[in-house]
Amino acid sequence: MLYPELEQKLQDSKHLLDGATSDNIIERCKQYLALLDEYRTRIYELREDVPDLRSDAKATPAPGDTPDRSVIREAIETTTRERNRTKVLLLSFTTVSGYEAVDVFNERKHEGHEDWELRASGVKFAGGADSDLMTIQEAVDLASQFRREDQIAQNSARQATEQPNLSS
Repeated sequence: MLYPELEQKLQDSKHLLDGATSDNIIERCKQYLALLDEYRTRIYELREDVPDLRSDAKATPAPGDTPDRSVIREAIETTTRERNRTKVLLLSFTTVSGYEAVDVFNERKHEGHEDWELRASGVKFAGGADSDLMTIQEAVDLASQFRREDQIAQNSARQATEQPNLSS
């Protein structure tokens, strides 16, 4: 472990994100991203302190003094992948367009319809009355909520398959 205390915070934050609700998943994503950024910064700083073992044999530290470059490189790559994955997840909740909202509604067959359309005046299903019209902002907010709920359901399903069967 490079930074045990910070790594424990990351693990705890990841666990909280995996157990998030649709109401708090955005905030938990932001918290996890902040910790990932802090960890990544500290690893980069640590990398600067470790001599390149291939180019300068005299600068080789005593065993156990500093982590191996490969350990640092792996930590950077893993952290970067996790950061990118979490950032994409957060953006999927926070940057929904009107067109994406229509796609989400059609995929889910929202209100029994798979013919939702984006119009200048808002979003509604084909042939719907004016009372069925949603503003684009309402549609975007609802689609974001659906995406968060889908993510929570995926997390729950994944966690259920990872849990050992205790009823046996």
